[in-house]
Amino acid sequence: MRLSRFFRRVSHAALHPTGALDYKAAWNQAALADARDAILTGSTAESFEATGEADAAMVRRHVPPRAVVLNIGCGIGRVEKYLAPHVAEMWAVDVSGEMIAGARERLAGLGNVHLREIGNDEFLKSFDAGRFDLVFSFLVLQHLTREDAFLYLRDAWRVLKPGGVLLTQFPNLLSPEYTESFLSSLDVRGRSPGRARFYTEPEVRHFVALAGFETRELRFASGSRGDTEMYVVAGKPAAPPRR
Repeated sequence: MRLSRFFRRVSHAALHPTGALDYKAAWNQAALADARDAILTGSTAESFEATGEADAAMVRRHVPPRAVVLNIGCGIGRVEKYLAPHVAEMWAVDVSGEMIAGARERLAGLGNVHLREIGNDEFLKSFDAGRFDLVFSFLVLQHLTREDAFLYLRDAWRVLKPGGVLLTQFPNLLSPEYTESFLSSLDVRGRSPGRARFYTEPEVRHFVALAGFETRELRFASGSRGDTEMYVVAGKPAAPPRR
């Protein structure tokens, strides 16, 4: 299970003066405390690298030749290190400037990697429509409100080329681990903007379809006591043929 203890309770630094959710402050705070553990809870240096390599291999199965790829919520470049050598361009965004700084250091020397810090409600507005062959996001949408997670999905559809691919992941509320996490969070007050939100399979399929995608594959990844994570492969429909 990949929930971080950093996001059980919010500190004052993670509260925006307007009262809006301030993901940037929450993730900057977590990055300064322990970026690796904030990204992948309880990981060792070895397991952090192993999961990054495994997730990169998962993405590579759907990458066309000379692909231009975008990662939403790159952290310190856990996946980019292993994916960048296999694509033409690797773009990666994160709301945390501290995470981006760590990624720049980690990915130094990879000339095809482009990192960009974005605002709390910027989403993918800085990218043109139809820019990417593939967009992916792991361990990120679960830390957003459902509304913001959906806006990222909808913007991913916009920036993908016709026929492009989306890969993403959601935590399964019906698994024992995440059911327990949900129940344990009920008595927490001042909840962090970066806390996890949980989904069921019908909700995930509905979200993906509402954003305009066609689900090609939805599989469960088993944890210690059940199917904890839902991984989705979805496609943006190809442009209709010209008449």
